Amino acid sequence: MREILRKTWAIAWKNLQVISKDRGELAILFLLPLLFASLLGLSSGGGSSDEDSTIQFDIYLVNEDQGLYGDMVISVLEEIAVLNIEELPSVEEADKLVGEGERLAAVIIPAGFSEMIDAYDRTALDVIVDPIQQVWANQVTGLVNYAVAPPTVYGEVQYAIRSLIDDSGLLEGADPAVRLAIEAQTIGAIMTQLQEMESDPLIVIDTPAGLAAESEESFNVFAIVIPGFTVMFAFFLIGTIAQAMHTEKDQGTFRRLLAAPLDRGAIVGGTMLAFMIIVFFQVVFLFGIAAVAFGMPIGNSIVGLLLVTLALSLAATSLGLLLASATKNGKQAGAFGLVLGFVLAGLGGALIQFRVYEAEGFLGFVGKLSPHAHAIEGYSRLMQDGLNAVDVVPQALILVGFSVVFFLAAMWLLKFE
Repeated sequence: MREILRKTWAIAWKNLQVISKDRGELAILFLLPLLFASLLGLSSGGGSSDEDSTIQFDIYLVNEDQGLYGDMVISVLEEIAVLNIEELPSVEEADKLVGEGERLAAVIIPAGFSEMIDAYDRTALDVIVDPIQQVWANQVTGLVNYAVAPPTVYGEVQYAIRSLIDDSGLLEGADPAVRLAIEAQTIGAIMTQLQEMESDPLIVIDTPAGLAAESEESFNVFAIVIPGFTVMFAFFLIGTIAQAMHTEKDQGTFRRLLAAPLDRGAIVGGTMLAFMIIVFFQVVFLFGIAAVAFGMPIGNSIVGLLLVTLALSLAATSLGLLLASATKNGKQAGAFGLVLGFVLAGLGGALIQFRVYEAEGFLGFVGKLSPHAHAIEGYSRLMQDGLNAVDVVPQALILVGFSVVFFLAAMWLLKFE
């Protein structure tokens, strides 16, 4: 066993030496994703931990309501620092401009919104989103849900007071103006008390400084951009792996290795190990630079990051092995590798703007067929949601499952001659 491992490492070391001499390939694998991610992250409002480098979500606002609750929602939205709001006069104009990609979303407060809350009837705000910027638009939807909380509470309190007055019969036959005045005074007193409780709560939740800083970093755009490009360029290695194996075939290296006291397992294992090490260093390099230069959070679980990275490297290298087995020459392998890299990146959400695997129905199912989707989801759980290694085991196992399928198919097709 020790001899097999020694021979496998010897093959891996030989491949690493060959790769290290190709500066152009190293630049593509390490510097190009960093350049793309940096440009996209900075243009999206990301940056380091400076206070002025806050993400801005540009949205439209259309208020068709004429009542108190519509104004209340607008007031809360305007207090949210990350929202850059432009009011428009009509829903049609907002829908058209969002569809053209001018802004992420449009919040529509419908006519009769306040009247429906007064009557304690179900109502809703409409949020029109740009479908190709779904990742960011989802953040806007969450902020709008926060903005409707005050009128929701106000409506609930108002309904409770009215129900109590009606059930008690205390104001039965009273003048309507007197009744409304008493309702308003009671509701005002309760809402004032609620506001005081919110500003000076009886129970204070003490958040440690480290957790508070981590919470502030949760909107760091690089936590989305960097993992996407890292996964994308990790799988760009598949063309390089396939071309390298075709080169060794063409040069007769495989034949010489087979003539030596080496078995095929050591040859294949050594080749895969070399490129797995490259993927590992890709992740360390890109995540490390982003964490230091842009304040990107890396989560709370180094073990989880290692687990996802190991599974990612295994999936990428085994797919490269399959591509080498299924193509006739290095030129064909390079072309197919490039196309396959972009297709899988798009389906798996590595291109950032639209994560297909998060969609519903057939489209979402197709997106989940890309190993990229599960690698990105694993990194997202660790870096954005702050979960631990146990929570990314499903994503790691799925990537290992892809690896097994790719590897078995490659061994069935691979010819050493």
